Amino acid sequence: MSEKELWSGRFRRQLDPGAAAFSSSPEDSVLFRYDVAGSIAHAMGLARAGILTRDECNAIVDTLRAIYSRWRGKEAEFLKGKEDVHMAVESELTRLQPGCGAKLHTGRSRNDQVALDLKLYSRDALLSVVRSASSLAAALAAAARGNLRLVMPGYTHLQHAQPLYLSQNLLSHHWRIMRDIERMKFIYSSLNISPLGAGAIGGSSLPLQPAYTAKLLSFSAPFDNSLDASSDRDFVLDMVYGSCMMALHLSSMAEEIVLWSTSEFNFVSLPETLTTGSSLMPHKKNPDMAELIRGRTGRSAGSLTALMLTMKGIPSGYSRDLQETKLPLFSSVDNITGMLGVMERMVKGARFNRAAMLAAASDPLTYSVEAVDELVRSGVPFREAHREMGEAVAESLEKGESLGQTIRRRRPGISYPSSPYESVEMRSTRGSSSADSISAQLEESSRRRSETAAWIRAASGRAASVGRLLGE
Repeated sequence: MSEKELWSGRFRRQLDPGAAAFSSSPEDSVLFRYDVAGSIAHAMGLARAGILTRDECNAIVDTLRAIYSRWRGKEAEFLKGKEDVHMAVESELTRLQPGCGAKLHTGRSRNDQVALDLKLYSRDALLSVVRSASSLAAALAAAARGNLRLVMPGYTHLQHAQPLYLSQNLLSHHWRIMRDIERMKFIYSSLNISPLGAGAIGGSSLPLQPAYTAKLLSFSAPFDNSLDASSDRDFVLDMVYGSCMMALHLSSMAEEIVLWSTSEFNFVSLPETLTTGSSLMPHKKNPDMAELIRGRTGRSAGSLTALMLTMKGIPSGYSRDLQETKLPLFSSVDNITGMLGVMERMVKGARFNRAAMLAAASDPLTYSVEAVDELVRSGVPFREAHREMGEAVAESLEKGESLGQTIRRRRPGISYPSSPYESVEMRSTRGSSSADSISAQLEESSRRRSETAAWIRAASGRAASVGRLLGE
């Protein structure tokens, strides 16, 4: 049986070669593993339903495992000239087992087959992304712990705002990544529903076993609605959006690294293994990896835009447009995985310039909020206190004296921080920049990362179901 005959019984003429090339999807090679595993689960389900004999099922399963073993790592070669991975696997099976191989697709459509493969891929991809993101979060927490009392200026509008500890800045990025991890975990739970058995759109008149195949593949449940199950790509949108959000957070980190590594800031030095030189200027040490992370965020945003535009007008049921949801997904996953790995290495390799940070954080004007708070504690309404401190700032600049001198002259009884460390430690509310608050953040970080480690172990167990079906 030729590949064409798998679907073209009602046709009398072959597909135009140009149209065949246009409609093929060689990018499907990453789904090879999942297509074989899903086909094995489907064969077992057919046997349980009495549609395949036990011998037929065993022959199909053994042959599919042999196909996987032979072509694993050579997927591109296996798919050469084929329409897609799904047809390629079935064609090879039917060639090797012409009797029972032709029975495999009983009760199954490429619609629920593709949805299944994408979900199995997405589960593994999410697990990989969460692992990488958790490693980055751990690196940020470790860097914060190692630089607990290294003071630096905090910024708003890229202007000096209030002194902070570097650890507070690092943990701000850490908590963003932890939110990204929670988002990915939620996406995982929402996609972990098996579509196998939904058929093209309306299910089947055969006694299929969706609950059984869902269990074989470690899904939490089978689908509720066949029409929705075969065409659902919400999980693809969710994954690409989640990856895009994570990329935006990494881009923000990368931008700070680029700024801090300039001579003007001189806050951080990156290892030579993560920087490059100039082809003309021998002295240059460029933060190329940070710049590339910043730049490649555009790829993630582009994948999300392409995906949303693809899906915006598709009616209920499968349409071939959905083929175009694969590349944005694969590209987005590859992109964010690479970005996470490089950022983790930069965080681990960064060396911070304590003297430069302290000098930049020692502008007494940036302690003004603490002076306002002191006035408030003495009974002055906040808006009056804010206005008075604003006038004191203007006066100190006009007279060329420190803000502390001006305040002591205007308000002799009001204390004013004498150093950035004193300013930072005066802030003791939850999540603030004092050392005690940061220690509490680090403790909570450790607890959350332990929860994520447990989640990773559970998800790894579910992922192992694919390997078991493949005989690995």
